[in-house]
Amino acid sequence: MARVALNRSPAAEPVVTLIRPFPENQGIGPLTIPARIPMSCYASRLLRLLVAAGAVLMAACESNQHVAVRVSLPDPTTVETPAAGVGVVALPYDRDSVLASLEARAGSPRPHTAALDSVFARFRDPFTRYTAVSYAESELRDSLRTIQLRLDSLPPTSGDRSQLSAIQRQMTDSLSRITQRSRQARITLDRARTDFLSRSESLRAAVRQWEDSTYRGWDSIVEGLARAQRRQPVTDTTDATGWAQFTLAPGPWWIYAQGWDTSDPNSKWYWNLPADRDTVLLNSRNGKRQPRY
Repeated sequence: MARVALNRSPAAEPVVTLIRPFPENQGIGPLTIPARIPMSCYASRLLRLLVAAGAVLMAACESNQHVAVRVSLPDPTTVETPAAGVGVVALPYDRDSVLASLEARAGSPRPHTAALDSVFARFRDPFTRYTAVSYAESELRDSLRTIQLRLDSLPPTSGDRSQLSAIQRQMTDSLSRITQRSRQARITLDRARTDFLSRSESLRAAVRQWEDSTYRGWDSIVEGLARAQRRQPVTDTTDATGWAQFTLAPGPWWIYAQGWDTSDPNSKWYWNLPADRDTVLLNSRNGKRQPRY
């Protein structure tokens, strides 16, 4: 905790050297103070002050909360998969409460939601058909590449070559059929997109106008909430395994994130959950699917 070094030479000036009890000394070297007063009194008082200050700082550090957040989303085959590159924000206020308060003050609800839901539904079917067949085509191509690499690594006399070659021929035939289906599905999707845009553009323009009016002043409101809490939002992005990491000051926090819905381009996954534990999982079970009006 402390080291007192006294120079006993009569001609030397007494010196007290103290090592502050901070983690790894925080890059701060020994504190060296010339002493012209009785050494035992000075060192004792100063040591008590530094120990007390260090204890306060250590207590503050220890009260910080480390929160790990993992984001996973359903892939095109509905398998829950870690999501990389998702922006995650720890907020010192409840975002949903602010939204609800502003929407309650609006003179009217969000317009054209029923009409847009109908337009979205018409587009969803050709989109999911194309997504499914395109995903299957990609998987089949990957499998064929793996088989070809295996064949290239085998000697000409290997008994496995004939069996792998037969599998390769079957998969090549399957790829030809699925590629044709993928092309047809793409043509159907392009037609559906043209119809979708013609029907949705004016409706979405009205929604944007309503949102601009309803959420006017959003930035000022949330900045004021953060200042009142003396805590600013903290951001991170999920890594390749779907994890984001936060070190948060004491107080209530909410974890906010959005993610793409692979089954519907006009829908998104939304989370706004309390950070009330050291590990928060964001997935399809606790997320909300929201339309992208």
